[in-house]
Amino acid sequence: MPEGALTTVPATAPLPVRPRRLWPVVMANLAALGAAAAQPHLPGAQDYISGKGIVPAWAPWVGAVLGLAVSVAGRLDRLPCRGGGRRTAVATGWTATVLLLWVAVGLIFDLFRGFFWATGIPAGDFATVDWPGFLTRLTAFVATVLLGREVRNFQRATRGGCTACGHLPGRSAHRTSRYGYPAAGLAVLYPTVKYYWWAGGSIGRPEPYTEGFPVMETMLLVGGVVLALALVRPWGRVYPFWVPVLAGRQVDRRICVVAGWALSAALALQGLIPLFAEFNHLLGGPPLPFDSASVNSWLILAVYGSWGLFGLTLAGATQAYQQQTRPECAQCGN
Repeated sequence: MPEGALTTVPATAPLPVRPRRLWPVVMANLAALGAAAAQPHLPGAQDYISGKGIVPAWAPWVGAVLGLAVSVAGRLDRLPCRGGGRRTAVATGWTATVLLLWVAVGLIFDLFRGFFWATGIPAGDFATVDWPGFLTRLTAFVATVLLGREVRNFQRATRGGCTACGHLPGRSAHRTSRYGYPAAGLAVLYPTVKYYWWAGGSIGRPEPYTEGFPVMETMLLVGGVVLALALVRPWGRVYPFWVPVLAGRQVDRRICVVAGWALSAALALQGLIPLFAEFNHLLGGPPLPFDSASVNSWLILAVYGSWGLFGLTLAGATQAYQQQTRPECAQCGN
């Protein structure tokens, strides 16, 4: 059997058939619209993302309106399943999803700042939160997830797949090794840069550089590699002999699935910032928030690019793992 194409762990109960409800998608898009409308009028605004020329002012409006058009006016569950109607629905849905993701970039900065603000740990300006912008980014991210999931389900169902689980007849889940091993390799890149600076390397190093040993980066390195490999290796299904107490027991798939999707989202929200900033500049927006001709800029692009690729490959591995380990579908039996 090819490595990565592991057998599904038996489930104790079949996956229930759940009715599709579009109201969460509708409410999320309405919340994104409301947050975008309220942002200029709310107190406490801070300019660490909103004014950097990364997100165009029209993006939340167009993204949320297109999302509503697909989920309400078009009714994803009743659109024509073939031909132009399907293609239009899919194109509109994914366009809205990308625009809402664009609005959500930088959310990780908000979460880190919110952590320091809530705990009182000294962090200077990094303990200040752009609350209006945070609200807009948070609602846009929720809308991104819900709308993207609904569009994906619609695509699968209209290609002849199961309407409950999306399984396509005659197709097996992708091998996790296709994505998991590249993800493990990409997890090494950013910590390597920080180790290089800590050791005294000068290329791209900000001055003055006062950071000590990269503890957080080491945690990201270890956690990222272990998670990526857990999605590929057998010990991501059954605890190996070297795990005390739990050896031989089935791994709760929710651990890997939740961790995989959470880290994938965090990496994508950070890694796509330079790409979206460049798109906005090409569309007539302000210059990039960094000097694109400097050595530092190439390092910024490399680091952020590695985050983006790490997030995408980890998402692919998580999706494959989720499909391979899910319970049997009560509707199609796969």
